[in-house]
Amino acid sequence: METKTSKRTGTNREDNKVIFDTLDHPVVVNSFIENIKKGINAGYRDFILDFSKIHPIFPNASVPISGLIQYYKNTGVVFSYIDNSDNIISSTQFFDPIEPQDGSQLKLKNTLNKIWKFSNHESVFWLVNSFLEELRRSDIFEEGVLVGIEWCVNEIMDNVLNHSSQSIGFIMGQIHKSKKHIAFTVFDYGQGIYNSLKDSTYAPRHPLDAITLSVKEGVSRDKKNFQGNGIFGLHQIVKFNEGRLSITSNSAAYILKKDIAKSFKNVPTISREVGCTTIDFQLDYGNKISISDALKFGEKNYEIQNILLESLENEYNQIHYKINERVTGSGTRPSGLRTRNDILNIIKETKKVIVLDFDEIVLITSSFADEVIGKLLIELGFYGFNNIIRLRNMNSTVQNIVQRSVSQRMAQSLNK
Repeated sequence: METKTSKRTGTNREDNKVIFDTLDHPVVVNSFIENIKKGINAGYRDFILDFSKIHPIFPNASVPISGLIQYYKNTGVVFSYIDNSDNIISSTQFFDPIEPQDGSQLKLKNTLNKIWKFSNHESVFWLVNSFLEELRRSDIFEEGVLVGIEWCVNEIMDNVLNHSSQSIGFIMGQIHKSKKHIAFTVFDYGQGIYNSLKDSTYAPRHPLDAITLSVKEGVSRDKKNFQGNGIFGLHQIVKFNEGRLSITSNSAAYILKKDIAKSFKNVPTISREVGCTTIDFQLDYGNKISISDALKFGEKNYEIQNILLESLENEYNQIHYKINERVTGSGTRPSGLRTRNDILNIIKETKKVIVLDFDEIVLITSSFADEVIGKLLIELGFYGFNNIIRLRNMNSTVQNIVQRSVSQRMAQSLNK
């Protein structure tokens, strides 16, 4: 039996079997590439990937490896896998990333903690919207963070379609509530940043030079059709948030953590022509982001349009929040929690009055009413609630349930 242990940690190979020790760090990607290359050079075209030791998985390792598996499959390499006891590989679509064919596909799914494929602007639009909707309901985000996430994810995915030469990418997002932390990783097996820029007027000397150029304002291989502010804007948002950004492409890597930047050369990749690009960004959603300050191009502040809020505005310049359209069920406390999170995130993003419209809602449970209305009232205070929230179109049954739940919640709060 031929046993080869990678110089870097993360995987080791026994003949055509690659055994994973972890999927929580990008160094595993380097180890995986090395072991597959060596295995192919040894004559293997059929690999077994053993994930039985893995738990949990993070986007910065799992997305690139999932994308690399798709690349190697296209070259005729065959893979099978051994999952862990929680079936974490199959549940994350790791071996078979799905590309949504329409937006309705994602309404009934949790899009976070799964690896998705995208190859056109429609699937980018559907995925970004779904990510944002799930995040809004998951926890409360500080001002500017959700808009910042939307900018970053859109720009990275758009770069794949416009510059990778393959027009196919892979993405995964996660939220870690205990640390107030979000992470997104996008990967493509295209030409890489260096090959994209090498024939431009910038003429980078080497892959690391290309990456450091890409985070500067206005750098693009084609200034006529592209502004070159996508990765620059991403870099600025991460920097203002004191988050983390990692860009790996064409055998080089650049890492920004808080305000400290590090760079690396001789990172394993498939080939000079297939440079691959991985962009991973991580934000602390407990830290505010001033988007107008972060996105300053040519000394001019850039204001992002909040498409969700614009879509919810009514003719009176209020946010019209239709419960029957925004809520997935009004019968459980968890559903109420997700709804309250959504409303509080809207409050963080606008100073406009929010109309909670109960039209077509025949019945709600006391738990749902308490979680949404009762706890909103306590959190905002009596004055704040009445200044911001309007309740509309409740039938008598719903109104009685809300009144009882609010009375109980207020009495409980006063008795503490």
